Amino acid sequence: MKVSVIIPVYNAEKYLEQCLESLLNQTLKEIEIICVDDGSEDRSVEIIEKFSEKDCRISLLRQKNSYAGVARNNGLNASTGKYVIFLDADDFFEPDMLLSMYNKIESDHAEICLCNAKNYNEKTGEIKAVKHYLNVDFLPDKTPFSAEEIRLRIFNAINPAPWTKLFKREFIIENDFRFQPLKKTNDLFFVYSSLACAERITYINEAFVNYRVDNETSLQGKTSELNEDFYVSLYALKKELQKKGLFAKFEQSFANRALSTSFYVLDKITDKENYIIIADKLRNSYLYHLSVFSHTRGYFYKKADYVRLIDFMEGSSAELWDEAHNVTVCESSKIDINEWKCPFEIKTDGKVKVSVIIPVYNVEDYLKECIDSVINNSLKDIEIICVNDGSTDSSGEILAEYEKSDSRVSVINKTNGGLSSARNAGITQAKGEYILFLDSDDYIEPRAIEYLYAEAKKDDLDQLFFCAKTFHEFGVETDYDSSYNRKAEYNGVMTGREMFIIMSQNAEYKPSVCLQLIRKDLLTKNNISFIEGLIYEDNPFTILCLFYAKRVRYADIDLYNRRLRADSIMTGSAGIKSSYNYYSVIKNIERIATENNFGSDPEFYEALLVQLKRSCFLSCNYASEAEEEQLKSFILSLDEKNGMDYYFYIKIAMNHRKDIKILRRTIKDIKEKALMDKYKNQCERAIERAIEEEKARKQELERLEAERVAAEKRAAYERTFKGRIKRILRRILKL
Repeated sequence: MKVSVIIPVYNAEKYLEQCLESLLNQTLKEIEIICVDDGSEDRSVEIIEKFSEKDCRISLLRQKNSYAGVARNNGLNASTGKYVIFLDADDFFEPDMLLSMYNKIESDHAEICLCNAKNYNEKTGEIKAVKHYLNVDFLPDKTPFSAEEIRLRIFNAINPAPWTKLFKREFIIENDFRFQPLKKTNDLFFVYSSLACAERITYINEAFVNYRVDNETSLQGKTSELNEDFYVSLYALKKELQKKGLFAKFEQSFANRALSTSFYVLDKITDKENYIIIADKLRNSYLYHLSVFSHTRGYFYKKADYVRLIDFMEGSSAELWDEAHNVTVCESSKIDINEWKCPFEIKTDGKVKVSVIIPVYNVEDYLKECIDSVINNSLKDIEIICVNDGSTDSSGEILAEYEKSDSRVSVINKTNGGLSSARNAGITQAKGEYILFLDSDDYIEPRAIEYLYAEAKKDDLDQLFFCAKTFHEFGVETDYDSSYNRKAEYNGVMTGREMFIIMSQNAEYKPSVCLQLIRKDLLTKNNISFIEGLIYEDNPFTILCLFYAKRVRYADIDLYNRRLRADSIMTGSAGIKSSYNYYSVIKNIERIATENNFGSDPEFYEALLVQLKRSCFLSCNYASEAEEEQLKSFILSLDEKNGMDYYFYIKIAMNHRKDIKILRRTIKDIKEKALMDKYKNQCERAIERAIEEEKARKQELERLEAERVAAEKRAAYERTFKGRIKRILRRILKL
């Protein structure tokens, strides 16, 4: 037998047939399918028996309810295949999965073969590819490889789910790897222990597994009950690695996994009392035992996890719960769009009130969600101008369909010229009183346009700023999350100059044009357009708008949903290219300032200089990511004037910034080391107190037990003594 497929089954009648059919339809036929029923109370056993009658490759084992880990172990013990894989009864495989993985593990003579998975949404039927089951960015291109070669990311790039891994059975048996008998997280110890010991690992970067999400019957979906299995499994893994002399090798990956898993579990808890219990245990002992407090910021892969760790340790569990679930003591200033009431009746007169301009370039995966969010908006007197900027995917076809189905949609097809060029083309065609820019991979709230138009008309605004919520695609780690909201208050209507000055003073000038409703006349009368060929083009455009705007207001309301993805313009740029783009922004703002006589307004000009300084710092930071030789080569590739200007703007400032950053980094490292030591000491003291309390409790129990034994002895003695006296008295009386 080539492959044994082991399926733990518990009340899975709804999904079991699809699961088994996916196995019977495998192109690899030399398989056995071992179903281990875990005390099901539905028709699961009946379904398995029905399938086994039709196909002798299916067998049934039964056990009393002991959870999936025990079922998997029993299936493993009964297996006969050269390789084993584990499948959950509510999931299913692609038809060529087992043959592909079998051929790969055989050709590479590997002990483990990895693959990827897709999420199958139980409620919507949507299948979505995700990256977190197997992140090949951290795996070698050449296979096979050893655990040693991926030691820094072995527990982070590879998800602990057993159903994306084909194991060599002999390797598992010889090392005595077994699943833990836990209700949840029973697979982490088994999978990561085997990976850490593997000398030959291979993979196929294909999503062969369909993992069912939004499944209410799954144990993973039940989060109200208290469960500490995640800690049990992580701590057992640490002890196992220490026993095998491997922990030092994998400690960094382990600490990162432990921290992210702990926060993941904490975020899934829906009961406040249980949340507080787990949070307190994490703070007082669990994170200490999982080696999280032995390291500072640079040790952790996700900056956000480390920042959260500091906040977590400094706060109270009850306060953290309230914060996570938006329980606030004071009233928030954030406007709720669902509670907002339109200040006047907006008459439907056929006139275009808002032109929504959407530049489009190769966004076939996101475009429909974007356009639908506009079409379905509550304000109907709008036009939707989609500028197809030379897309080479199916974006053009999608746009053509929308143009046919909705008269408000118009499409401009042009050769690729970049974001600024596309937006300018949209402005030229716009007929609306106001303009709203929307990026084609984002979407807006259902009442967003109604709110913006009504508030702008009410206050006769030239510009209305608002906020966004961000959402991440998996694997995207950026610092942009805070770029679309402001913390300071900006009350009332003011001039654009005043708004720019105040925002600059608060370090909250955030120029994203997608978060502005702009009167079209402001652009046409002042000849304002985007500078074509420029990245970060929002910056000079917004500065010009603010310089000329007479009436501007800020609304603290989330109307825009910003997608953060790895290949977008903003989140994909880095290094020298981004540095030079910021330098180009600086040079263009200098030119604009001269042409528009910004110096006539000293306060505005001073605020502008502050912003230019910040742009210079950003350019320096990006340039610092490049090697010295790369930077020199780039400077020499520019024409003489640009090369010299860039050198004096950036290179000299960069050296100064480097010295400052090194000093700041040293100071921060010292502070963070002190913090980690503080948390370690807190945990050590808490553990010592617990040990002392347990010791005192045992001593008290021993004292009480000693008193009980002594009392029993005295009672026995008294009974014996009295008995002797009675016997003596009886003898005397007889005499």
